[in-house]
Amino acid sequence: MSLTLDYFMDENLKLYQDKEHFRFNTDTKLLAKFVHLKKQERILDIGTNNAALLVYFDQFNVKELVGVEILEQTSKVAQKNADMFIKHPVKIVNQPIQKYEDDLFDVIVSNPPYFKMDANQLPEQLNFRHLGRMEENLTLEQLVFHANRLLKSYGRFYMVHRPNRLNEINKVLYANHFSIRNLQFAYDHRDNQVKSVLIEAIKESNCDMKVLEPIYI
Repeated sequence: MSLTLDYFMDENLKLYQDKEHFRFNTDTKLLAKFVHLKKQERILDIGTNNAALLVYFDQFNVKELVGVEILEQTSKVAQKNADMFIKHPVKIVNQPIQKYEDDLFDVIVSNPPYFKMDANQLPEQLNFRHLGRMEENLTLEQLVFHANRLLKSYGRFYMVHRPNRLNEINKVLYANHFSIRNLQFAYDHRDNQVKSVLIEAIKESNCDMKVLEPIYI
């Protein structure tokens, strides 16, 4: 491991990151700010990576924080950050979300892989950073299915994704009994192009969708 100690969001929040692994980025920060937590909720982060989101959520009055991460070396960094920087009850699980079992959660969050695997790409060609971006270990369909499986009725599912997949995202959410409540687009101020979409979806709800004021990054 080649670790650096970095600031996340502000100087009060520090965490370790591995130079060879996927590191937190603008989307991680956007998602952290987008998530709304209520008192004494249990939060699950699917694909927690180095647990940056859990470190951020630790500021709030939560009941328990759980991060599931399939990559063993990455989960060790997450565990180090949990041990060093998180005060609330926290659990880091090195396991595929497809096999993870637990009591139902109030909130599930994910900054998932965005890009579909190319037919010519072989898994062994992917390094740790690629695995954070490519749907080798977790497809969109699997993510939403297991979010539904592990979430309470009317629980909230938050994710950040790419806008070009929004039709597919909405279709998969609907098929898994989710309705989008809040949608927010993040634009790059340099070219005014939408770079990311933030989604809050409610399980087993027929809520109307609200499009929030755009963010410029």
